Amino acid sequence: MAIKRLTIDGYGQVELNNVAFRRDGRIEAQAKPNATDFSVDKLENGMLLAVDAAKREVKYAVDGTLPVALNYSAEHMYDERANGLKDFYLNGKDDFLPRLGYLAVGDKFTTNCICYDSAVDSSWTSESVFISALGTCASTTLYGGISAKGAILVSATAPTEGPKLRVIEKTTMPNGKLGVKFQVYAE
Repeated sequence: MAIKRLTIDGYGQVELNNVAFRRDGRIEAQAKPNATDFSVDKLENGMLLAVDAAKREVKYAVDGTLPVALNYSAEHMYDERANGLKDFYLNGKDDFLPRLGYLAVGDKFTTNCICYDSAVDSSWTSESVFISALGTCASTTLYGGISAKGAILVSATAPTEGPKLRVIEKTTMPNGKLGVKFQVYAE
């Protein structure tokens, strides 16, 4: 696999456009990050992560065996010189616990925490070609799903595991940088 993360300034951001989990309580906020998965890696907003309720931990969603939820942790300002949403992340240890929402059909959100697999979607030979493909999502259906590193995997092929997302718009994040709006079409 040749999974490539979208180059962004800072860390992943998420904007909840219309999600039900904030109203109906399908939220996980008492699970610690898995010590192995997040020994070095950071938890970024916009990631799709697996929740292991038995171990009370959050880990990378590598298959469809565990429920998957969207990380939308409340941003904290650690340094007044770096106070943008793009500067926020959670450490895997000694930090606040992440807040995740379980997605349902119809939920919409925008994030820049995305990646693509140039081995599967071979026409996406570079990031600029991938970004151009995002702009055609109204006429060419693109999908989003889980990836082994948390970022949402965008593909021309529908995912077979985890929540199934559809790219509905190439847009911008609050800081004016590229973002992608997704809608959940199946769980």
